[in-house]
Amino acid sequence: MPLSRRHFLLGSTGAVLLSARPRGAWPLQAAAGAAPHLWQPNADLLRSLPRLLELASVPGLALGIVDGKQVWHRGFGDAIEESGRPVSEETVFEAASLGKPVFAYAMLRLVDAGVLDLDRPLYDYLPLPETNNTRMRRVTARHALSHTTGLPNWRQRPSPLEPSFDPGSRFSYSGEGYFYLQRVAEKLTAKPFARLMREQVLDPLGMKQSGYVWQSDFGSRMAAGYDGQEKRLDVQGAIGPIIHGIAHEWGKPLIDWRYEDYSRAVQLVNPDWPVLPLYMVPNAAASLLTTVSDYTLFLTHVLTPSESGIALSPAMRKQMLSPQIRLNSALQWGLGWGIQRDEYGEVLWHWGANNSFRNFVIADAVNGRAIVVFTNSENGPRIYERVIVAVTGHDHPAFLWI
Repeated sequence: MPLSRRHFLLGSTGAVLLSARPRGAWPLQAAAGAAPHLWQPNADLLRSLPRLLELASVPGLALGIVDGKQVWHRGFGDAIEESGRPVSEETVFEAASLGKPVFAYAMLRLVDAGVLDLDRPLYDYLPLPETNNTRMRRVTARHALSHTTGLPNWRQRPSPLEPSFDPGSRFSYSGEGYFYLQRVAEKLTAKPFARLMREQVLDPLGMKQSGYVWQSDFGSRMAAGYDGQEKRLDVQGAIGPIIHGIAHEWGKPLIDWRYEDYSRAVQLVNPDWPVLPLYMVPNAAASLLTTVSDYTLFLTHVLTPSESGIALSPAMRKQMLSPQIRLNSALQWGLGWGIQRDEYGEVLWHWGANNSFRNFVIADAVNGRAIVVFTNSENGPRIYERVIVAVTGHDHPAFLWI
């Protein structure tokens, strides 16, 4: 099916989020210093969620919670509204930018292995013609992972990659920076990106239902996306089978595609699309497809490193959780994660917004707990904010920033 350029914005800027969203005032939340609030869904929330979905015009939602050794996940509403197929913990969602922390984790593993240097210019590894300018020759993996490259989120037309400010000096959310690092990782490891992610993170953690490219069994389990008026708007669910068909014709599985392959496929999917990262899959910044049960496996490992052999070194883990750049008085950015510090402590956070999917994750690394919410609607923020407040017991400054 042909897709318009307007509807294939894989990147997430947060600009499309609705501005009028009810929330409790922070002074009315649980007092700081009180006994730790358990991050568990109570009976009132579980009972009211179907009604809240209907009122918010959100077909479906998947909720996952990690609290110490307890992991809880469940689906609510419809994965496909027209057929009434329910959301389950095995329903595949577009993770959108929630794939960025997973990618960042893999890159930090490469740093630990001595394959990648956080502070060496990426141009030294991969001197692309479009990166041959003074500022771009200074961009590092640290800049890419902390969104301080100075690059735009996504280019809309072919043009050089030229930062708008000195790298490292300011924050500017950029999928382009992540994609450039993706290409560097392919070169340094001599492995196709999707396969690299399987080997570095997905397979070791048992995330068998996740991938940065379409898998043949996703079709029967994929949630359909819906716009703000509840009209169906599928993107990866539409192009995934098309790209899978191209891969079959080429005799080269999607997991083995390199940059040269997925750039060549862009105009085979839609001749009107320019050959730019915005339209390419796999995409480190935006193309992760996953389930709530799989994503909680990743969160569990981030919170409590296991002996699985893929844990980051203590020094690298500390860097991942350390602020690299300040956004405002409550928010900073680390390596792959936003960092929120307020009267309730410190948490990691990230949002995801691909077309008709809206998601949010918060992880408390100090107390070993996390919550992730996937929705299949542009109206998702109406509901995920209420759910997160209900589970964590208070509001979050990160909601105001995006």
